[in-house]
Formats: sequence, C-alpha cells, structure tokens
Amino acid sequence: MDPNSTKHATRRYNRKPPGNLTVPALCHPSALFRIRVFARLTIASLTCLSAGLGACSRTGLEVDPFDEQDERRDVRTIADAAEERLIPPGDAARDSPLPKEASTDPTCTPTEEMCNDLDDDCNGQVDDGIAPIPCPGGGYRYCVGGRPSACPTRCETCVPGSQRVCLISYCLYWGTQTCAADGRSFGPCREQRPPTACDATARAHGNSPELERCCIDQGYCCLDAYDLDGDGDRGDLLGSCGGVSCEP
Repeated sequence: MDPNSTKHATRRYNRKPPGNLTVPALCHPSALFRIRVFARLTIASLTCLSAGLGACSRTGLEVDPFDEQDERRDVRTIADAAEERLIPPGDAARDSPLPKEASTDPTCTPTEEMCNDLDDDCNGQVDDGIAPIPCPGGGYRYCVGGRPSACPTRCETCVPGSQRVCLISYCLYWGTQTCAADGRSFGPCREQRPPTACDATARAHGNSPELERCCIDQGYCCLDAYDLDGDGDRGDLLGSCGGVSCEP
C-alpha cells in the first residue's frame, strides 16, 4: 500500500488520534500536522473529481515538511501574550519597587521636614509641607528660602485702636475710623457729629476740601481725601497723627 495514499493516511489518523488528557486535540502539534494533511487531501480529491480522472498524482498529496519546533514556539507565544493581557495595570504599578516620589540621593535618611533648604524627608522636594507659624500680634511666619520669614509689623498702616477723621457725603458729613487690631487697616467710617468749630463748615459745604481743612486746623488726624498736600495720595493722613500713623 502506498504510504502517501489517502486511505493509508486515514487509517493512521484513526489508529492514533491527536490530543491527550493534558493537551487539547486541536492544540497538539501532531493534530496541526494532520489538519494540514487532510486539507491537502481534500483539495486533491476535489481536483481529481472535477477533472474526471481515475487516479491522482502523488504531487497532490505532498505536504510541506512539518517543523514541530516552530509550531510549539507559535503556541507558546500566543499563550504568553494572553497571560500578559490578563495582568491589570494597577497590579503592575503596585508591584513597582520604586515609590511615587523618591530622592535621587541613595544616602538620604528620611527625617522630619524642617525649614532649612534641604530635603529632610527624602521625597525629592525641599522644605515642602511646612505649616505657617502664628505670630503673637497676628499674621504668620512662612518658610522662605530655607528660613522662616519675619512676623508682620503690628503697626503696618496705623496704631491699633487709634482713630482718624473721615468725611461722608450725607447728613452730618463727619465720621471716624478705628485702626484694626493687626494695624493693617482702618475699619468703616462711622458717622459722628462734627466738632463745634467745624459744624458751620459742614452745613455750608458738606463733604468738601473746606471741611477737610477745618479738620486739620482743629488738630485732628484726618484722611486726606482731597489730596490737600498735593502728593497724589488720597489715602494718607494729614494733621496731628502722631498717635495714629506708623510713620514717625
């Protein structure tokens, strides 16, 4: 019997089918070889029938040589790729040996972060996460350039609790403002009756340069809303402001 005939190949397949208990039949290398053989046999049979020939040439049954090593390499490559796709991205990031932020200095020993222009906690950042330090007179000290900043001056704008005269545009046209406790600003202008020496001016001119001049002449510390000193600043103080202004 011709060992390359269709009948002989069929008997070999039935006597030793591919696959076993550990390798699926279609994945077994010998099964892949037999599938390719039967594909060639089928094509050759159809060619013979269509041509009306009684026998087929041996060339119709020839198959390419089977490289078992190549087949195993292809199967292993596909399995490895499938296993890689099953690994969640989060697991790969979690298993990374490097922290999210790490110091580039292998000799760095983590300690509490201090304001000293150094990376004390070895996280790659200098003087980070340092809380502001409260000041006794208000405000805070901040870490700047490796050292804490100075506390804000208590008398930054005015002496806390002192008062200045301010002018309003209704009713009595006179009011006072009290310096805030942190010395940085004045409070709202609260209406008050003008002194007797300025009452007539307030009635006659209202909120005006004349009323501001009367305030200065009577020895008050007055808001220079009309820039009577000509310096272009309508927020400075004029008059007797020794106990109000921070300036000497």
